[in-house]
Amino acid sequence: MQPATEHSPWPKRIMIAGIALGFIGVIGFSFIFDDFADYYDPREMSEHTVEYNSGTNTLLNLSSGCWVVNVEGDDSDYDVSFQYVEGGAAAGDVAEDCRSDFQASATEVDFSKITTLDVKKSSQVLVVIECKEAEGCENPLYLTNSEDVLFEMAGNIGLWIVFASCCSGALLLPLGWLLVSINKSKDAKVHLTQQQVVNAMDPFEQELNSNQEILTTDQLYKLVRGEVPEMEQQQTNVPSPFSDADTRVRSQTSKKTGGSINKASSYTHENPPTDESWKNWDES
Repeated sequence: MQPATEHSPWPKRIMIAGIALGFIGVIGFSFIFDDFADYYDPREMSEHTVEYNSGTNTLLNLSSGCWVVNVEGDDSDYDVSFQYVEGGAAAGDVAEDCRSDFQASATEVDFSKITTLDVKKSSQVLVVIECKEAEGCENPLYLTNSEDVLFEMAGNIGLWIVFASCCSGALLLPLGWLLVSINKSKDAKVHLTQQQVVNAMDPFEQELNSNQEILTTDQLYKLVRGEVPEMEQQQTNVPSPFSDADTRVRSQTSKKTGGSINKASSYTHENPPTDESWKNWDES
């Protein structure tokens, strides 16, 4: 039987690489978490800020895109309108409710979204703020171009490195674990087959060992002199099923032979033989 083939070390290497990349990604994300959170903070990413001033309106130059208007805290006191300005005169309201993935958030404050502005091309926009309460509207408005935020996030190399590390680790770890499991299952099958062969050979080995018999001193002596020792045969002493017959095997005793053929004669001069046979032998 040939020994089991050695498996490639690459499955374990892939699994270890996946663990290492995932660990690096998690550690790296903990370092850039603050920078990543700033992308959703209007105080950091807004391009324009408008404060309420009674009787004063603000004129802004807005580029094309979907602009998100946020304010800190509750926006119930704010009544804001946005109008295009062309040739120094109002030219209509700016379209609202454009779709944006930008969601304002911060750890220490809450933001309210007033509206979203769909600006098709770079234009001048007049911002008019009316406050329902005399002491309200203390917080400024933050206008953030959501498309610019996405482009800035896409250009962050550190964020891409962390994202690539996490994704690579999430892909390589289960792949390496799957390959290692396949190799272990193959080793288990080979070990099981070898164990089956050993178990199959055990009865034959036990039978051979049970038939072996230790030779006695006389048998060893005869074996040294070139004589084959007689092995005792196992005999069964099973009584016959018939009452008038005995079928048990009986051992035959060997007749003793030996001694010299030249035996001393028992006839003497005083006790001669009675027949004349000795004369025939003497004459021949």
